[in-house]
Amino acid sequence: MLLSLLACVTGHTPTFHRAHPGEGRDSGTDTVPLDSPPVDSVPVDTSGPCPDGMATVQDVCMDRYEAPNVPGALPLVMYTWQESGAWCAARGKRLCTDAEWQTACEGGEARAYPYGNAYDAGRCNDEETWLVYSQEALDAWPASASSTAVESLTQLYEAAGSAAGEVRDLYQGEGGGVNPGCVNDYGVYDLVGNVEEWTTRADGGEASFHGNLKGRYWAESRTCQSNVTVHGDTFRFYEIGFRCCSEVQ
Repeated sequence: MLLSLLACVTGHTPTFHRAHPGEGRDSGTDTVPLDSPPVDSVPVDTSGPCPDGMATVQDVCMDRYEAPNVPGALPLVMYTWQESGAWCAARGKRLCTDAEWQTACEGGEARAYPYGNAYDAGRCNDEETWLVYSQEALDAWPASASSTAVESLTQLYEAAGSAAGEVRDLYQGEGGGVNPGCVNDYGVYDLVGNVEEWTTRADGGEASFHGNLKGRYWAESRTCQSNVTVHGDTFRFYEIGFRCCSEVQ
């Protein structure tokens, strides 16, 4: 009953975590140099119908990297489902649906992970140490910071001012494509691990609960089929990001 009441008031159902030891880590610069691609990396095909920076996934164009969709750039976090959709819309795109995201993640063989059916620890950014967080500090994040104008994590931190400190200390995301083995058949990177991604529920969802979080984040990987639908449209968190989709023209 208490959880239901809190969900109504805050827009999400609280989750409780077991604390693990660890120290905060500054994210450093906004861009991380890409590693040399391994033999099993997917070459980028730019001959398809989708714009540069997007991959063709059946009848949808999908960003190759998590927002801001720049190779080597650290992914954005602390956007709600609503704000994520607005960020994509400002660029002529939209949030991917959970069905589109899952199709991309599974590839043509309905795999459990983008790279295969067997979990390969560390292939994606999913083995970082879970850090204890302060919900009070996260709640101080100004909604105005998570705007459509932001193009980088550095800009996001600057917009948040002193409220960025907690997120900066907790952040353990890595640049898009830095783990070149964490890729699917279509050339889309980091669908599991790194940051959890907002998608829109293809079934329409419920009032104030239209999002489905896919892929989990840097301290825990989940399969392509896993869903998290308990967080409301105005929920934001330090490890939640997103990527954009659009229709094939």
